Amino acid sequence: MATDGLLVSASIILLGALSKLLADRYRIPNVVFLLGFGILFGPEVIGLLDPSLYDGALSTIVSLAVAIIVFEGAFSLSFTTIRTASNATLRLVTIGSAITFLGLGVTIHSLLGLQWSLSLLISALLVATGPTVVTPILEQTNVRERLKTTLETEGIVNDPVASVLGAVIFSAAALGEEPFTRGGPVEEEVIIEFVTTLSVGVLIGILAAVGLAYVLRNLSRKPQDSRLAVLATALISFAVADLFASEAGVVSVAVAGLLLGNADIPYDQEIAGFSGDITAIVLSVVYLILASLLRFEELVEFGLAGLAVVLIAILVVRPLSVLLSTVNSDFTRNERLFISAVGPRGIIPASTATLFSIQLSTANVQNAESVVSVVFLIILVTVVFQAGGAPFIAKRLDIVPMTILIIGGNQVGRTLAERLDDRGENPIIIERDADIVNDLRAQGHSVIHGNGASASVLEDSGADDAKMVVAATSEDDQNILACQTARTKFGIENLLARVNDQENADAFEDLGVRTTTPTLATVDTMDDIILRPSLFEWLSGVGDENEITEVTVGSAVDGTQLGDISFPDESMVVLIQRNGEYVIPKPDVVLRKDDVVTFLGKTGAVKDAASVLE
Repeated sequence: MATDGLLVSASIILLGALSKLLADRYRIPNVVFLLGFGILFGPEVIGLLDPSLYDGALSTIVSLAVAIIVFEGAFSLSFTTIRTASNATLRLVTIGSAITFLGLGVTIHSLLGLQWSLSLLISALLVATGPTVVTPILEQTNVRERLKTTLETEGIVNDPVASVLGAVIFSAAALGEEPFTRGGPVEEEVIIEFVTTLSVGVLIGILAAVGLAYVLRNLSRKPQDSRLAVLATALISFAVADLFASEAGVVSVAVAGLLLGNADIPYDQEIAGFSGDITAIVLSVVYLILASLLRFEELVEFGLAGLAVVLIAILVVRPLSVLLSTVNSDFTRNERLFISAVGPRGIIPASTATLFSIQLSTANVQNAESVVSVVFLIILVTVVFQAGGAPFIAKRLDIVPMTILIIGGNQVGRTLAERLDDRGENPIIIERDADIVNDLRAQGHSVIHGNGASASVLEDSGADDAKMVVAATSEDDQNILACQTARTKFGIENLLARVNDQENADAFEDLGVRTTTPTLATVDTMDDIILRPSLFEWLSGVGDENEITEVTVGSAVDGTQLGDISFPDESMVVLIQRNGEYVIPKPDVVLRKDDVVTFLGKTGAVKDAASVLE
């Protein structure tokens, strides 16, 4: 038995590592491979992963894993990100969660015939999307930062809320009560228990964070000591909170992680990296073990009714909750559709459903086994299609922005990033200084810590998909090396560099790098103010009420005369570039595919005009 347990444990670690390698190779979230390997090597197929070996310790293993995963997700979420999150994000974790809870509860009760207590228990657990599935999706899917922030925030917030709500309804279900169906004492008890559990978790989480922050500031002298202290505190706060109230531990670690992640503690970067590594290992272990618990006969026993529940969850409930929550938001229509299409369920529903189902069966509650069957069915389908298909969905909806890499997080780099972000671009700053990196992240910028001249750092920053690299540091050697690496290693031809010493300009231009110097930029600005004051004043409003933009002509208008195309009012074509030459935009000019057309006008009109030619 000991040998079997050792073989299974080693196999789980190996399969977890293989899943990560495959995920990075094929740009598919690793949870897809983890679930696949769990089923393949579980009792249903090969039989190597036998969960019965962990029967006595399964509950403990899963609980500690959940504590680490939730803590790491909360630790990485900054208060600045929360403050700058759109109103749509707040509505998504409140109104959206309520719609999901009630919508799925009614659907499960109506189609599967389960009692209300179990239907609502299942729907409560399925409120959680969770960082364990959302974060791997976003690592493999290049979308705008605000979209990532919304999905990550939703997952981190919903995990503890779903756990607590599920635990409260579980208490009623174990007693044979039917909450929320008739009104009365049961409902009052459920609400009181929900509030109490949240309060206990929040209080213990605050105490743990405050105590550990004090210890780290006064006693920590080595990064490894800080990492171990943080990990131990996360686990003990989870265990202590659970002693006072079931599932309060999830709330506790979420609160502790959020507070510590935003506190001024030593070695915070090392702690974040360590937490991420531990989470990757734990995530592999838990997903593989839980996936091996799947029983095909239990998944198919609901037949067409079970399929209908899954389809309604994916195609009706999720889109309804998202679209209502994002009304009048700053998300585009396609971005809203992407959020609607990405709502995979993860470790919290899987682990909690497994534990609840076992305990309900012990209490002889009717249909207790249905809890884990329904939850796993929805997890399996949403992970495969929503998590696995997210990169393809993003491309299909055309919401994948081409990355512009900015080397240097100084005032020039961050100001440029702000302007690009306002125009809907996807700027990513690469900065060597850790303190500057922290400042930039606190301001909401996408930042990679490292040397922008390093090929590995450029690759991690998304150079494979970058349309442009801007070298904006105060060191010419750094700028020219970064441009050389971007071109030779990644084939990026669109390069722009800040030249600090005018004498170095020729070296950049010999490499085909476009340049700008502080002196010439200042002179050009002054010259524009003197000679073209009206145009300069108009240009100063670009990105706000005025806009200049370029668009590459698509095949749909290839061969069409410019005068035959109707563009919105307050927009006009001012220039056409074709094969390196410039063409005056007269009405009889015939547009050709890949022509570059420059528009000028009011912001909204220019964007609409550009879309006509794409």
